[in-house]
Amino acid sequence: MRGMAPKKSAPKAPKKTYDYSDLEKGMKCQAESDGKFYAAEIVAVSTAKNRTKAPVKVTYKGYDGYDEWVGGDRLKSKALKVTVEKPEPKEKKPREKPTFYYFPFAGRGELTKLIAAAGGLELEMGELPEDRKELCSEHGASGTGLPLLKHGTMKICQSQAIQNYVASIAPKFRSVPTKARGIDMMWGGNFEDMLGDAGKSGLFGLLFGGDASGFKKDELKEALEKWFGVFEKLAPEAGFVTGGKNPSPADCVAVLLYSSTAFPFCKLGSLCDFDNDKYPKLKGVAERAAGAKGLKEYLETSESIKGDPSKK
Repeated sequence: MRGMAPKKSAPKAPKKTYDYSDLEKGMKCQAESDGKFYAAEIVAVSTAKNRTKAPVKVTYKGYDGYDEWVGGDRLKSKALKVTVEKPEPKEKKPREKPTFYYFPFAGRGELTKLIAAAGGLELEMGELPEDRKELCSEHGASGTGLPLLKHGTMKICQSQAIQNYVASIAPKFRSVPTKARGIDMMWGGNFEDMLGDAGKSGLFGLLFGGDASGFKKDELKEALEKWFGVFEKLAPEAGFVTGGKNPSPADCVAVLLYSSTAFPFCKLGSLCDFDNDKYPKLKGVAERAAGAKGLKEYLETSESIKGDPSKK
């Protein structure tokens, strides 16, 4: 036998105030008894303090000997004035902003910031401790890699997971069709794969450790040509990637790839003689998105997109 579902408590009824001043003896009305209203007549209206809850005496027509004192909640009369108190609106608690942890330069974290800016979502930047092992572990990371994101009780790691989550809660992206979200996720996935292929060239050892011996220039160029070619094929001739009126996460990928300041993307071309001008559709997407509201302001004020750890 199935257990009964718990009953939901009924919403609290608004408070009503009754004005009996226009009621008079002999007036016709309706009075409630056992959940039903019956024809009645007012016998008396009392102003005594001990009658405040039920100041009107009525007699039910056709029912001799059943006179009783009632309050406004049991009366229906045009002469009875009723004031319904409006409950004070509940103060909405401000939504907690997601806290984002990353280094003070673009890297893998900048795409999340661009997505938030395009989607109208404000991120709080979390302070990184000197030893971040415990912080990373709390967010599900196996090592000390970044980025990390905390939102309420939720803590997550992994670039793509964070990007997709931010896109799902950003105000401007809440009504985005499922198919468009799929396209955005694909661009984000391709972006991560591009970074993986670029890393195989020894790029990051060169940029972060100064190790030029392991850097393979031709491999980096080959990776960039491969992935810029993929993005160029996917990019539209006009408008934005998913066909919306505003940039989506996919367009943010293009913005990052064509940034002249975002580290390390701004250095890739010069390291391997790669020319990103050969991909006009992709470049067009980047330029249109960079000029759109939200992204334009972010790009003008962001410190991380201008940060360069190689200059330290």
